[in-house]
Amino acid sequence: MFTFRVDVFAWIPQSDVPNPIHSLPGGVARWGPGACGPQFGGDGFVRPPNTYAGWKSLTYRARQTLAFKISSFGAPPDPDVDTGVVPGLTTVLTSPRSSGGRICTSLTPKVTKSRSGIGWVESQQWYEMRLQGAAHDPIPEAALQYFAGTLGANVGSVLTPDLEWDLTVRVQKQHAIKSRVAKLRYSVADVMNLDSSEKLPARQDLGGTSNLVHGLAYVRRFPSYAVYMTVSGDERALVSLPVYFADASERSLGEIVIGQSDSIRQLTW
Repeated sequence: MFTFRVDVFAWIPQSDVPNPIHSLPGGVARWGPGACGPQFGGDGFVRPPNTYAGWKSLTYRARQTLAFKISSFGAPPDPDVDTGVVPGLTTVLTSPRSSGGRICTSLTPKVTKSRSGIGWVESQQWYEMRLQGAAHDPIPEAALQYFAGTLGANVGSVLTPDLEWDLTVRVQKQHAIKSRVAKLRYSVADVMNLDSSEKLPARQDLGGTSNLVHGLAYVRRFPSYAVYMTVSGDERALVSLPVYFADASERSLGEIVIGQSDSIRQLTW
């Protein structure tokens, strides 16, 4: 029996980022609690943990997990875990954290997309996992609802950009990728790849050398994203590693409107 698991996390690496609602005329009286402070609270760390389990004590903007089991390679996949998109918490601070800012209000991000799927692709002899998620900051929508009711809320929702991911992760039994289309797609995605997971202090394989995990990750350029692949079996120890890490610590909140497709790190198992 083998188990394959994919986890994705999105988080704000900065301690805080500007809250544009605060600078609007009228303040809290016009825009509601979302205008109570000049900063959104970030998660405050740049480098992600080396395994998905390390996130238990950390905050995030949103996450998603998908896993399946097989009795033998090529057998129908048996779904094991499918969390859908799980939102974190959006907070507004009275001032930057470096100045002692405290939380003056908080709201749960709005999940706008949550899809997943697992399948066996007979023609390619690999399993394909698909995770699609999106969520956005609820503060602008709440502020416009406070100002203009339902119509304002709808406008705020449309105007607020989503953090987003669209992952395709493939698990195959051989080391070489035979699909010319997949290899071409990966080579194009590698031209301006955001992934820096190979720089993290983690091992460079998933517990074997004969088989391969590969795929693609579409994300927005803000915030940061980390994707983990975990492999375990009846006669092998569980191994969990980051296969993708897009570091947004040097990018601005405005880059959330820009999407990019990258190939994930190819690792043997």
